[in-house]
Amino acid sequence: MTSVQDVNFQNLMLKSIRFLISSLALLCGAVATAQVLNSPAMTSAPPNSFAVLCYHDVSTGFVGNEFSIRRKDLVDQFDYLKAHYNVVSLQDIIDANHGKKTLPPKAVLITVDDGLASFYENVYPLLKQYKYPAVFAVVTKWTEDGAAPDYGFKDSNPKMANWKQLKEMMKSGLVEVVSHTHDLHQGQVFNPQGNQAAVAGYFKYDPTTKSYQSEEEFVSRVQADLKKSNEALKKHLGKDNTVIVWPYGQSNGLSRKAAEEVGMKIQMSLRPGLNNASDISHIGRGLVMSTMEIPQFATVLENAFNDQFPMRMIRVDIDSFWKNTESETEQGLGDLLEKGLALGPSAVLIKALSDSGDAYFATDKMKMRGDYLNRTAHTMKNRARVAYAYAQFPQSFLKNPELATSAIRDMAKFTDLDGVFFEVSPKDNLAGIPFQAVISTAQSIRPRWKFGIIGQQPLDPNMFDYVMLTSAQLEKAKALPGAGIVAAKEIVSLPKDYKSDAAHQIAQGYLNLYYDVNFKGFEPDAEFNSLFSVIKSIPQHKGEAK
Repeated sequence: MTSVQDVNFQNLMLKSIRFLISSLALLCGAVATAQVLNSPAMTSAPPNSFAVLCYHDVSTGFVGNEFSIRRKDLVDQFDYLKAHYNVVSLQDIIDANHGKKTLPPKAVLITVDDGLASFYENVYPLLKQYKYPAVFAVVTKWTEDGAAPDYGFKDSNPKMANWKQLKEMMKSGLVEVVSHTHDLHQGQVFNPQGNQAAVAGYFKYDPTTKSYQSEEEFVSRVQADLKKSNEALKKHLGKDNTVIVWPYGQSNGLSRKAAEEVGMKIQMSLRPGLNNASDISHIGRGLVMSTMEIPQFATVLENAFNDQFPMRMIRVDIDSFWKNTESETEQGLGDLLEKGLALGPSAVLIKALSDSGDAYFATDKMKMRGDYLNRTAHTMKNRARVAYAYAQFPQSFLKNPELATSAIRDMAKFTDLDGVFFEVSPKDNLAGIPFQAVISTAQSIRPRWKFGIIGQQPLDPNMFDYVMLTSAQLEKAKALPGAGIVAAKEIVSLPKDYKSDAAHQIAQGYLNLYYDVNFKGFEPDAEFNSLFSVIKSIPQHKGEAK
């Protein structure tokens, strides 16, 4: 029987992934024209580039959830691919990786997740008709049980494709059946407040012992599951599997390494952007949603599902709503949530330490004020519709390199963040700050984290994904020889009198803006909303934080 927490987790994951992908489709759809349909891009991509589509259920009638699409819509998409793209197989990509062939331009790989019977009934006949290859990722426990535990359908859960059908499709040469884990397609509690996240991506929190699982426990669970999945595929299909498609697209550095050790050298997630056959160890995919009609499908595929939004970043200070009791603190977080929904930013910068230097994340390396950074980030991302949440550390945190690297590893394990920004003084000597050691440690757990620096241009421009400067600093940096100012990388820190300054920076092409909001007194006016909000066209979020 499925628990209420399982249902809440499924719903929450649907909403969060729906925001990240379908919001792009909504905004891009407004600019999709007949010209886009007639001349898709990607022709300027490097040789052996390819995009990957991720599907789930394909229905002939009722669409069960945001992941479901109608068969007629899939036919339209297949027709569009036939006219404008080249559908390739996983083996084509592997051969290109080995130097045996070159992928055609505008190459696209089709993948379908979860192992539903609708693939055999509705997709497989179309693959044969169009002569399209596809990758089919199955949750082997669901295949053995014959049904998913909870797939989000209103009335009933779907059947799964059985082993006989899987074997038939494999023999056709069109379908590559791979692992979607044995039984990791579920959520688990990952903070003291009861929020849930994907098993393969985050550490489990035990409310009884008030502790997180160890790295050894995490790796052991993931590795045992993947071995069991591979054993099932070998037993029933006679194949040695080398591919893992991570549930919800979520993994971390430890689960990735565990997969590699059991022979799963090719790993797939949900990540925008083109892939290249030169490196197929971690393949990104774009999620196809039920809301995508052909104009939106064409636009997101043309851009390889890349997020086209400018960054609009605000700061959250947990000190401002942290109280002595959980209930009081939750009330403050609720107020913050409402403000976040009103502002509609694309990113939030959260102070990881209190003003006194205590940590707001779980660690035994320094004094903790409370385990609340993760709760704040998770709530802002999943309920306030903020796409990215970053932690902010002061330069003083880095004065003890050993402590900093150990503590930031803990934060990487126990939080739902997207990266870290380091704040430095304009007078600091950057050469003496151990940025690289701290970044490398964090990336060993979160390989996809991004990093920013606040206050100075870095000595090594490749070390940071973002550089946050004031308008005056930006003007000075432009005058320096070889400054390498990049509009997509620079975040302009706006003054309190932001209006004229923001208009000037936008005119200069700097679309990434930061505004340090005082949530206690700030009320956005219409001009601020038109300047700052990037999600005002997205439907209101409904549902609980847990």
